Amino acid sequence: MFKTFLKVILVVLIVLISFKTTYAILDKPFGGKITNNKATEIENAENEGYTCMVLGSTITINPVSFIYPKTYFISFSTLFKSFSSTGEGKQILGLYSPIKKTITCSKSCPPPPWKMCYRQVTLDTINLFGTSKQ
Repeated sequence: MFKTFLKVILVVLIVLISFKTTYAILDKPFGGKITNNKATEIENAENEGYTCMVLGSTITINPVSFIYPKTYFISFSTLFKSFSSTGEGKQILGLYSPIKKTITCSKSCPPPPWKMCYRQVTLDTINLFGTSKQ
């Protein structure tokens, strides 16, 4: 009975460890300097009159390499490894997910008839990051 229990616990631990390892392998590194505390796509939509409900925050960076995306979504549950928050001019380094976050923006369209117009913004999701003090 006890041996069966230990075997079940061992299998569960192996599955959890392999899932976490696979999840971490899929993440990609990024780095750069934060140029805006709002993603460019979100800012453009809001300038056109859309209202975007973002459950978290977004940033625009000047990446250290042209292969990295420039705009990211940061959820409330994202792990950060520094004591300072994101801010313009700070350096940022971290991991982002290949799974993108879609944010829906809406606004009232002109009549007739009254209806809502929608615009979707897709951003890469940061899973882990750290920022510089300045």
